[in-house]
Amino acid sequence: MTLGEAARIIREAVKDKSYRSTSLGQLVGRYLRWFRNEYGATPSTLRDYEAVLARMSLTLADKEPIDVSVDDLRDVIDLWGERSPRTRQKVTSVIRAFWSWAEEQGHIAISPAARIRRPRAEKRVAPLLPADARPRLLTVAKQPRDRLALFCLLLLGVRRGELAGIQVRDFDPHRCSLRVYGKGRKERVLPLRGPVLAELRLFLSSDLPHVGRPPEPDDYLLHPTKKVYAGRGSEGQQKLAVRAYPKKRPSPQAVHRWWYRQLQAARLVGPGVTHGLNMHLARHTFATELRRVAGIDAPRRRSDTPTSIRRSASTATTTRPISRPPWRDTRVGSSSNGRTESFLPKLTPESAWLGRKVEAAGIEPASAVAPNRASTSVVRASSHPPAGSRTTCRRASHPLDVTRQAIGAPFASSPIVGADDRISGRIRVDVALPSFD
Repeated sequence: MTLGEAARIIREAVKDKSYRSTSLGQLVGRYLRWFRNEYGATPSTLRDYEAVLARMSLTLADKEPIDVSVDDLRDVIDLWGERSPRTRQKVTSVIRAFWSWAEEQGHIAISPAARIRRPRAEKRVAPLLPADARPRLLTVAKQPRDRLALFCLLLLGVRRGELAGIQVRDFDPHRCSLRVYGKGRKERVLPLRGPVLAELRLFLSSDLPHVGRPPEPDDYLLHPTKKVYAGRGSEGQQKLAVRAYPKKRPSPQAVHRWWYRQLQAARLVGPGVTHGLNMHLARHTFATELRRVAGIDAPRRRSDTPTSIRRSASTATTTRPISRPPWRDTRVGSSSNGRTESFLPKLTPESAWLGRKVEAAGIEPASAVAPNRASTSVVRASSHPPAGSRTTCRRASHPLDVTRQAIGAPFASSPIVGADDRISGRIRVDVALPSFD
């Protein structure tokens, strides 16, 4: 048997599900059912996982799941040995996820994939479109539909799957927003402004090409078109007409062909070329330009900077802190006078340095009025305080947050901004609640 025949058999086994006739294939079928129904995996994720697990089932068709060893799984991963490290990372992750599930469900005692490590992948700089790609693409695009789709790619950074799923109802010209549905069935709302909003209004007021009417709410932006037979001419030649299907979602292949038609019209690729400038490069170009405008440098590692760019769920439009502040976690206790207070954690070296600055300024820290740990007993946050006591509800803040004395007078309902709150940007509000009778 040649390698080509073996590859054909594997493809047919995945297509007709015949790989599930093996003992390991039956377990793979149960995993995919759980993955779809309980985990909620998307069809594209299921397709990728099944391609890897079906090949594993055919390679280990003579073994029971309980007899599979770590060396057997390494032999399976070695089938992708000539592929890139990122591909082998994905294969390893799929295999490890499957055997972890088998262990959790009790099909095996210990996962044989637990000792397999993901290969180290090289770190590359994200490739970009040519510097003059945006003006050239927008210049040659004549149809409002094509120009609006190019604006969504180049100025909003949408993915190919998100672009394929955009319908006319997803645009909101009154709120100047666009709703897209990304991978993992995540929904995002993108703001529209400037040329994108002007192009949207032109698109909504124009007739669709090959349809002859304005767009309707359930029409797809990049609806597919097809050449159909339209009779014969006066000299007997065959005539073709273009028919559009605005209610039908375009396939990934149709969006791919549309993209390269735009590139060929702008002379960014040669005639007939359908590779070399992936559509995802537009998203990389958008994120890089956004970083440049915002003055944010892309870090080499997530730990190099206190903020990082969210590149997966949404493009580089928001930032988030990597590490959780150490003062977020507090314990709740009851002091000797019946007042419920929050016990703050141990001071860090940074907090001690800030404490000296606060004391030098003559400001009393909150730890000075905290109850003594030796005379307190830890209680649940949901426990009711003693009758006649006053409960103070406040958001956990830094130990050096400035507070008012609680003894002798209730807390005022005005916000109190502490010394470290000016640094962290957080505000704590002390609210007086009625006593429990």
